[in-house]
Amino acid sequence: MDEGQNVRIRESGEEGDVGGTTKDYITTGKGTLAHDETASATSGSAKSGAGRSTRSSADGPPLSAVHMSSSGTEINGRGTPTGSGEGSESRPGSQALSERYDTPVNIKVIHDSDQDSDSGWDTDLEIEEDSKETYDATGRRAYIQACKDLGVVPVSHFLRHITTNKISMKHHGLGPQGAKAIAIPLVTNTTVLTLDLEDNWIEGEGAGYISEMMKENCYISDLNLAGNKMRSKGAKVVGEMLNDNTSIRKINVAGNDFKDRDAQPFADAIKNNYRIKELDLSHNEFAEIGGEIMGQGIAATESVSNLNLSWNHLRRNGAISICRGMAENLSIKRLDVSWNGFANDGALAMAEALKFNSSLQWLDISNNRIADEGALLLSKGLEVNDSLQILRLGMNPITAAGAMALLVAINNNSNTALDELDLTDIVVNKDFVDLLEQIKQGRSNFLVFYKGAIGKFEKPAEKEVDPLKLLVQHIEKNNLRIWDLFKAYDKDNSLTVTREEFKNGIMGSNIPLTPRQIDKLVVTLDRDGDGEIDYSEIVSTHKEMVENNREERRQRMSKVHEKRRTAMYAPVAEKFGTLKVDSLSQNMSEDRQRKLSNNMRPDMHQWNEEGRREDVVSDAIRSLDYTVDFRPDAAMYTDEEKFLMKTMDPVSRGASARSRGRSPMPT
Repeated sequence: MDEGQNVRIRESGEEGDVGGTTKDYITTGKGTLAHDETASATSGSAKSGAGRSTRSSADGPPLSAVHMSSSGTEINGRGTPTGSGEGSESRPGSQALSERYDTPVNIKVIHDSDQDSDSGWDTDLEIEEDSKETYDATGRRAYIQACKDLGVVPVSHFLRHITTNKISMKHHGLGPQGAKAIAIPLVTNTTVLTLDLEDNWIEGEGAGYISEMMKENCYISDLNLAGNKMRSKGAKVVGEMLNDNTSIRKINVAGNDFKDRDAQPFADAIKNNYRIKELDLSHNEFAEIGGEIMGQGIAATESVSNLNLSWNHLRRNGAISICRGMAENLSIKRLDVSWNGFANDGALAMAEALKFNSSLQWLDISNNRIADEGALLLSKGLEVNDSLQILRLGMNPITAAGAMALLVAINNNSNTALDELDLTDIVVNKDFVDLLEQIKQGRSNFLVFYKGAIGKFEKPAEKEVDPLKLLVQHIEKNNLRIWDLFKAYDKDNSLTVTREEFKNGIMGSNIPLTPRQIDKLVVTLDRDGDGEIDYSEIVSTHKEMVENNREERRQRMSKVHEKRRTAMYAPVAEKFGTLKVDSLSQNMSEDRQRKLSNNMRPDMHQWNEEGRREDVVSDAIRSLDYTVDFRPDAAMYTDEEKFLMKTMDPVSRGASARSRGRSPMPT
């Protein structure tokens, strides 16, 4: 053998035995071998013989050359070289090997020139793992190479957590190129489930890289891209990604300077992607148009259960469209629209939505410039709703009157599910506290948060019921005619009765009238004041009452139509006028449907501005009529509500007082 030649020796017990150990040696010059201590450290020291050299392995080629080579000459245990391929040659000194070992050995001489060939290896030899480039399943190598190519500094936090199920990279200042470097190894990553890149200024370009990665990655289900200044470009690419990705369940794109036009990609995404459960679009700049676009998406989505639109500029038609969408939505359980500009018209729209929505459980509408009138309107929705559990209305300009209206509505709804009412920064009064204690006697888990309680309402004296109306109600209830009643009192068939006869007849008929009301009724019916009541006077009085009722209804509907034309009510009437109530009622309980039907009361509200029947009025418009009609006798309000209506409507209160020749009641 040549001096310094690498050889590998395999020791075996018997000929043909596939077991044994393998040892590396280096030729010395006279056919002798020096044992490579480094290579044989794991298999023990080789047997030594006379004249064996002590040359170290450092004098020959490195071990990696031995392990990565694959062609050479085999020397059997008798010292005879055997060719293992082309270029095999006999080496002197093979006889010395057979003399040094008692057992047959196989020796393979590795030629440096043949290191690239795979032929000639013994079947028992194994390639060292570190001598061959392996697949990097973690992605660390790909990330480091990407950083090198892009000229960015690798983030050690990312390298440490790339094999975990959550990577939180908040406030790392990655920028677009840093986002690209992260996206490259995550394309094939299978361990990361949550990716948090909040506040890294990745902009629209970086959002594009992350979106392309998310189109391939099917493991990340929670993505946070908040506070990254993505703007319109980012909204477009993220929206397109959401249309294709089926693994994302939660996405946060808050605080990215999105404008009205940027709402469209997200509205389309929640329409088409049936996997998204949570969407956070807060702290952006969606205003009226953006709200109208999102309202369409809300109405169509069937998967989103948690929607955050807080800290935007939603107002007027935008706010109304959001509520219109909620009236049709069947999936959203948690809605946050706090810190917007809903105001009273938005509260009216939300009241209409609460009448029809059966899925919403948590609503935050705090700090939305809702005043007492808006609180009263909102309470009309709470009277019907049976699904809402938590309502937050704090930091709105609501006084004790508005707070009382809300609590009265909750108390009137026997099927309410409301467990928490948040009126933070709103001052209530003693009447509110007393009613709250009354409610808590039956519902101990009901919680109300408010700033404090001062004073109480000075309720006016109850208005006496018109005795003539009570008389007419008695006649209608017993299916009588006016003539039947009069004949019962006219004992002598003279078609006239004295006042005393009429009084005695009324008291004997069990009509619920007090003596004072009977006296008043007699004075009303005795139109000529002759002390007797004839049939013609009763008939004319009844006709006059019917005409008065018609005029009253005409005025009431005129008032409703007038309100529809105002800046506050017209948009709500327009939006909710196309609501398909029939399709929504299928998802309501029978009690809810019955209550909503009773509230609409078509026999009263299907009258147009001229006081005539108008059957083309939709259910939604009739529902709105019920909400905006403040007349106590139109909706069977409680005494507290009657007083609250007078308290919160100073303009109409002053007008009605002036029409009666009295000054308005002080507030």
